[in-house]
Amino acid sequence: MKLLVLGARGMLGSDVMLAAENAGHEVKGFGHRELDITDADAVMDRVTLERPDVVINCAAWTDVDGAEDEFDKANEVNGAGAGHVAHAAAAAGAKVVYISSDYVFDGTKKTPYVETDQVGPVGAYGKTKLAGEIATAAGNSRCFIVRSSWLFGVSGPNFVDTMLRLGKDHGEVLVVRDQIGSPTYTWHLAYGLTRL
Repeated sequence: MKLLVLGARGMLGSDVMLAAENAGHEVKGFGHRELDITDADAVMDRVTLERPDVVINCAAWTDVDGAEDEFDKANEVNGAGAGHVAHAAAAAGAKVVYISSDYVFDGTKKTPYVETDQVGPVGAYGKTKLAGEIATAAGNSRCFIVRSSWLFGVSGPNFVDTMLRLGKDHGEVLVVRDQIGSPTYTWHLAYGLTRL
């Protein structure tokens, strides 16, 4: 199977590339500098040229706090960009996988969220990821939307690395304690995405 990975140079995308290659798939990947998903024409041209069976969209605005200050930029990537990818994949006859986030929920549920739970993002980042889910589903009926949380891996900065660094440098680290999450190792997610 031929896979096209967008956001292939990021923490998750680089692991998806490796997992897909290890599974025996033909894989081609592009990072942001090579293909900006906010450019609808460029995305259409690239997907049409590559003719993949599946497009895995790992490209994302991941700065949760920054999305509050730069909502339009974050939404252009996570919302509109996701729609461009889904539409181009559909035009090429390919399936599309969109990586979303648990931030599409309001965080008030006391038990684990499931796929059928009502969405209701409270922050800008969650709103942009929900926009991406909607744009992906509207742009390609052959889509998979995968909600992940608290990613950490070897190919990029993440919460775990930050906490280890701060603990080493400062001895005492002050962080919020009103959040509960499920840290997700990018290699495990990449393996699951490749199987999907």
